[in-house]
Amino acid sequence: MYRVSTGEAQFPLPFPQRLEYNAPAHGTWNIVHISMLVPEAHSIYVCSDNCMRGVIMTAAEMGCQDRFSCVTLSETDVMVDNLETITIEGAANVIDHLEKHPPVVFLFLVCLHIFVSSDEEYILKKLRERYPDICFVRCYMDCVRQKTGPSPDMKLRGFEYEPIRVREKVSGRVNVLGCDVAYASDSELIAYLRGTGSDVRQLQDCRTYEEYQRLGEARLNICTYMNAQDGIAKLSQRMGCGYLYLPPAVDYEEIREEYRHLDEALRGNGKAKVQEAEAEHSGTAERPDVQAESREQWLSEQELLCDKALAHLKEKLGDISVAIDYTCHQRPLGIAKLFLTHGICVKRVYLDSVLEEEKPALEWLKEHAPGVELTATMRPQMIRMAFPEESMDNTILALGQKAAWFEQTGHFVNMIESGGLWGYEGIRQLCHLCEDALDHEKNMRDIIPRKGMGWPSLCDVPGGSGV
Repeated sequence: MYRVSTGEAQFPLPFPQRLEYNAPAHGTWNIVHISMLVPEAHSIYVCSDNCMRGVIMTAAEMGCQDRFSCVTLSETDVMVDNLETITIEGAANVIDHLEKHPPVVFLFLVCLHIFVSSDEEYILKKLRERYPDICFVRCYMDCVRQKTGPSPDMKLRGFEYEPIRVREKVSGRVNVLGCDVAYASDSELIAYLRGTGSDVRQLQDCRTYEEYQRLGEARLNICTYMNAQDGIAKLSQRMGCGYLYLPPAVDYEEIREEYRHLDEALRGNGKAKVQEAEAEHSGTAERPDVQAESREQWLSEQELLCDKALAHLKEKLGDISVAIDYTCHQRPLGIAKLFLTHGICVKRVYLDSVLEEEKPALEWLKEHAPGVELTATMRPQMIRMAFPEESMDNTILALGQKAAWFEQTGHFVNMIESGGLWGYEGIRQLCHLCEDALDHEKNMRDIIPRKGMGWPSLCDVPGGSGV
């Protein structure tokens, strides 16, 4: 394990890339789940059967077989033919056998197309000529490029918005995009935006292709998920609208800064009118008055409420330590700092790299919390193997499925991608989820193999509205 230390030599992050271990925690979304967010779209994977197995199982587990098709490649196909023809004719065969043409086809190319230098533009050109009524979007399922440049996951979070056509802008229209987990209507970010009179849309709200196209009417796109930044920034540039990155910060000063940037962006969006809160704050976020005195008072009140929630969590935890993993929340190091500054014992943080936006929290931990361990989830020599049932560790609270697996505890917060939590209310809700995890032990071995939290066949997403 790599232990936080003020000595740089003892703290070699990022972790070296060697033989990697993949924990059996599958709550996070994969490329099949992500592409299914676009309503009425059809996904076609052109791949050999060994890799195809995983995506087929995902589609079946989701109950979305009718929106998913495969073109299986064989060794003979590569040796005696060319992948351009096979891909074109295979995709055409799929489309011709559908009951009706989908408005969008996500065509997933794979490693073989890279190895044999397939002409991807030619493939798309021919398919578009044959089916002018369909928008074809090139996507990738290429494990050979996982470690260099944008990952397939990051690319797809841009591809899923490519079919959106530029439309006339609607005053006050705001999109909140990027995260797989939808924000609940009463979450702090959505409530704050609607308090300004903004008409807020999320991709998860779209049930038809026409509703999906109306995302192109926004004057402002807000991205809340790290892996979607590039794709949504490009979408915003193409649409000619504003763009703002507002990750789920857990540092009070950073949250204040995000509100400042949000208000500036809303003024540019034509919706800067601020409404006073109509009721006292009782767990949901209200819009503060724009005047500096009222704003400062509101921010201070929210921080005091967070302090109370954290103090209550500390009292409930007692001597129980906390382990955090990066799949649970985008800011695992930030949460570690937040907990430690409020007297909560953090034993370990599981992560494989450090985001640029987490560097300040990392430096703070190195200086002020040298006992906290940073452990890579992908390093075999760091992994705790599965223990017998009697060895379950109930003396530690885990945030995230991977932390639960490695710590072998049934007391864990079952959440991915920050769980639709944002802002001050997000901190308080996180405390509530931690307390609930302490009170109610989960069947860890049953939960973590399940794929894609939030889909109807699986468990609900805490703090989110589901899909």
